[in-house]
Amino acid sequence: MSTVKFGTTVTLPSDTEIAMTRTFDAPASLVWKAFTDPALLRRWLLGPDGWEMPICEIDLRVGGKWRYGWAQPDGSGAFEMHGEYTEVTPFSRIVNTEIFEDNPPAVTTVSFVEEDGRTVMTSTMTLVSQEARDAVLATGMADGAGRSYERLGEVLAEL
Repeated sequence: MSTVKFGTTVTLPSDTEIAMTRTFDAPASLVWKAFTDPALLRRWLLGPDGWEMPICEIDLRVGGKWRYGWAQPDGSGAFEMHGEYTEVTPFSRIVNTEIFEDNPPAVTTVSFVEEDGRTVMTSTMTLVSQEARDAVLATGMADGAGRSYERLGEVLAEL
């Protein structure tokens, strides 16, 4: 399976993985900053239009924790995710666990590959089973992530 959501290519590399790839017109150092600076993350990592990110905590080091929370402007629909960084290679790669509600942890690997001033970002989520992968896809996660990455492209253009 390969689909495009808001300019982001979504593939299923294995029975337990979801990969999203997008090219940004920005150097890897700037894309990295947008992924690791809470002030910038709050501008783009919002999923579908109309959401806000009141919680964005990042301790960007191996063993450091992260916590994100989203809600509608009136506070409704609030939910959170959290995890721990297991690999941090500046401007190149971030690996972290991701825990959402009572689901088993997933592992997300984000890579940044720069060529000629443009950066290919690939985010691969590895889940515990095909059933877990399919359940994540059924939430509309690919649409929300695609819209977020589209928004990230707009933020990068402003920077």
